[in-house]
Amino acid sequence: LFPDWNTTEFESWPAPTEPAPAIQFGSVKLDVAKVKNGIPLDERLRAAQTTMQLPALMTLEEHPVLLISAEEEGRREAIEVLQLMMLRMLTAMPPGKVRFTILDPVGLGENFASFMHLADYDEQLIASRIWTDSRQIDEQLTRLTAHMETVLQKYLRNEFATIHEYNAQAGEVAEPFQVLVAANFPTNFSEAAARKLVSIATSGPRCGVYTFIMVDRKQKMPANFDLKDLEAGAVHLDWVAGVERDQAP
Repeated sequence: LFPDWNTTEFESWPAPTEPAPAIQFGSVKLDVAKVKNGIPLDERLRAAQTTMQLPALMTLEEHPVLLISAEEEGRREAIEVLQLMMLRMLTAMPPGKVRFTILDPVGLGENFASFMHLADYDEQLIASRIWTDSRQIDEQLTRLTAHMETVLQKYLRNEFATIHEYNAQAGEVAEPFQVLVAANFPTNFSEAAARKLVSIATSGPRCGVYTFIMVDRKQKMPANFDLKDLEAGAVHLDWVAGVERDQAP
């Protein structure tokens, strides 16, 4: 599902035929010595190697939202993680079954300009363009909310809990998965837009809508907004200055 970017021959790489259950964004080093009862008391049972490298995953069923909080120079690294997740989403899902909606109010679209090449094949892959001002952001969030309503009424109704269940019965991906990418939140987000973002992040996954958010910790949050509403059910990465990170896959 997550081939090495530098060594994989993508011309002969088999594209996925089914949606991935998770998206990898990095790796985590686990030292079993730090886990309670991780090292057996009997020396004969102790492994020679007590550390292992595990994949860090955003599971689409349990943790369908990626939330990154950062400030200052950490925002650049956060943007790189968002870019990585977008590429992984493209390569882990069946071809043509992912649609991105990108909100980049600070970078004015430059942070994700490379993804505009997708529009050369199909503008729907990138929702025509990258959205930056407050009015555009509100309109795109409204569009995604309307898409969720369509999935609920057309496919799920009272028969299926999620679009994945519907797809499994139908034997195909009925609707492309939607990925909302929001950088430098809450810049250019109105109070109403912030509420829509929370609604999409919490209710969207069962409709096949997933959210990647980068929060600028130095910006004032919108009125009546609580970041904990986004943290619920999310994989939360918090940037810390001066701490080296493992290389992302």
